[in-house]
Amino acid sequence: MERLQADDFLRYTYISDLVSNPKKDKCAFVTTHCNMDENNYKSYIHTIDVKTKVINQITFLGEGKNIVWLDDENILFVSNRDAHINERIKAGEDWTCFYKLSLLGGEAEPFLQISRKVQQLFPLYDGTFALVAEHSIAEPDFSKMREEERSKYFAEKKKREESYAIADEIPYRFEGQGIINNKRWGLYIYNPQDDKYILISDKEDTIEFIKVNKERNKIIYSPKKIIKNKPKKFLSGISIYDVEDKENRTYIDDITYRMRYCDFIGEVPIFMGSDGIKYGYQQNPDFFFIDKEGKKKIFYYNDDSASNAVCTDIRTGKFYQMETDNNSIYYVGMDGGNAQIYQVDLDGAHKKISSKIGSVDSFVVLDKEIMFIGLRDNKLQEIYSLKDGNEIQLSSFNDWVVKERTLSKIEKISFVNKDGTVIEGYVLRPTNYQQGKKYPGIVYIHGGHKMNFSPVYYHELQLFANEGYYVMYCNPRGSDGFGNEFADIIGRYGYADYDDIMEFTDFCLKNYPEIDENLLGVGGGSYGGFMTNWVIGHTDRFKCAVSQRGISNFISMFGTSDTSYNFPMWQFETDIWMDIDRYWQHSPLRYAKNVKTPTLFIHAEEDYRCPISEGMQMFLALKYNGIESKLCIFKREGHELSRSGKPFNRLNRLNEILGWFNQYLQI
Repeated sequence: MERLQADDFLRYTYISDLVSNPKKDKCAFVTTHCNMDENNYKSYIHTIDVKTKVINQITFLGEGKNIVWLDDENILFVSNRDAHINERIKAGEDWTCFYKLSLLGGEAEPFLQISRKVQQLFPLYDGTFALVAEHSIAEPDFSKMREEERSKYFAEKKKREESYAIADEIPYRFEGQGIINNKRWGLYIYNPQDDKYILISDKEDTIEFIKVNKERNKIIYSPKKIIKNKPKKFLSGISIYDVEDKENRTYIDDITYRMRYCDFIGEVPIFMGSDGIKYGYQQNPDFFFIDKEGKKKIFYYNDDSASNAVCTDIRTGKFYQMETDNNSIYYVGMDGGNAQIYQVDLDGAHKKISSKIGSVDSFVVLDKEIMFIGLRDNKLQEIYSLKDGNEIQLSSFNDWVVKERTLSKIEKISFVNKDGTVIEGYVLRPTNYQQGKKYPGIVYIHGGHKMNFSPVYYHELQLFANEGYYVMYCNPRGSDGFGNEFADIIGRYGYADYDDIMEFTDFCLKNYPEIDENLLGVGGGSYGGFMTNWVIGHTDRFKCAVSQRGISNFISMFGTSDTSYNFPMWQFETDIWMDIDRYWQHSPLRYAKNVKTPTLFIHAEEDYRCPISEGMQMFLALKYNGIESKLCIFKREGHELSRSGKPFNRLNRLNEILGWFNQYLQI
């Protein structure tokens, strides 16, 4: 067995996009691999036979993604193999090309060449397709333009967008998408026979969720309204388009709910949404159906999470966490620190389907079993089968990690905080642990805030343990998985959560006396970066810190984040003009003059969620006050650097973090 190395993640297989064919006798999924030669990722499509459990790789050029089952034996996927189309894309045109691959044999063939950026595609019963495709509300009608006119338009557009951008609405930029001003994701009906597009949704709306029924003749979708000035709290509705009647009917347009999902149970339209009345924007969603009169009726009041909030750094790709059959909706929700599959019937009957500790990342409901991508037993992602309560591992893409690398066992601990609330957490012992010896420790804080540390494989944390550190991480108040009340820290950022983290640290030091209390580090990313900034301003018990992509100043964040002013207003229930002191009170920058802790700041240049100015401000404050600090700026990367950034940058990031901790803690 060898020690885990920082660059081992380059060998990992990331599994995603698990989908079944209509007959449910075959599934397909994507594996993604780091490619250091080109500093990118390669993706491949695989199939699995439900009966025999045989897995076959069916694409080999490294571009398999966006799987769509055309029928039981034919798969569509996005690829860029056409040289002529690629030249047009380079010239500024928008194209998405789908290839068809038969499971009966043969090569992939061009199937659809769509002159738009397509986010989702659904085959319909009549040979047409439902598309979620990008458009600009300011763009001309391309159907009335000749090809040369269209090419000229996009060439001029590309030149213009390379030089400057205009914003007249918010948000005008978004994480992972760049400038989105006037851009929308619309619902189209596309007829490949005549290459015509019909926009079904309102041109001003953008589509958040969409599903097609089993007969492929009805589309349910959730349009989000864009209001140019002072958006309301929630902006989403529910509409259904009848493909046969060509009728589009709106069922909810009062923008009361934050929509989380929509679908059909049989032929009954359903949706998940939260009104935020009691717990604000992040309130867990309730389950509704729409009756024959078009009225919404609740069928399950839900206090728990209805999403996978498990934090880890070994996922990439798409995850489908909800499915329906003729009677029920199946979804992934949090059970404490574990992501499990749940089932809810229209009569409100609710039960947990999976039970093992870990994470169900995505799943498909088959005739007599469920297949899922999961994290189990301190392993990386694999494909599993769940039948009659029993789980069987079907794939072995990442088994080499457990067989070839030293890993620390994840130890779950819990304590009751001073307010009488149970706080759960985890400890990793150093892999070179020897009884009676003292070891440095690292307290790590998860992102979110409404996310969750779980007993699953986390490369970065296992790397720390292999480097000789005790690793301590917990789910303070504000975390997901423990109900709405536990997650609700509106107006208490930096207070209730800070107390829990400090109490957790004390609990670990008491129960693990091998941890050297004089050699402690602290770190985290996103919300964890915010909390790291907060921690170093309120205590000097840590010998060093690593703050990544975190908020330092809620006042500046109010006008620079892609969440615009919404996020801080949801958290503080007021704007900066009504109560600027409250924003400043919860800003780590206010307390920077108290910092004594040497701190490494890591930020991405194109992070729109927590803009780079947040890291720069905290870094400057420490330098101004004479505290040793370092700022690492990763160019052409965004908020997801640690999980899906370019492989070379992900490796450099890990090396910078390890180097900083080792500099101050390895004495």
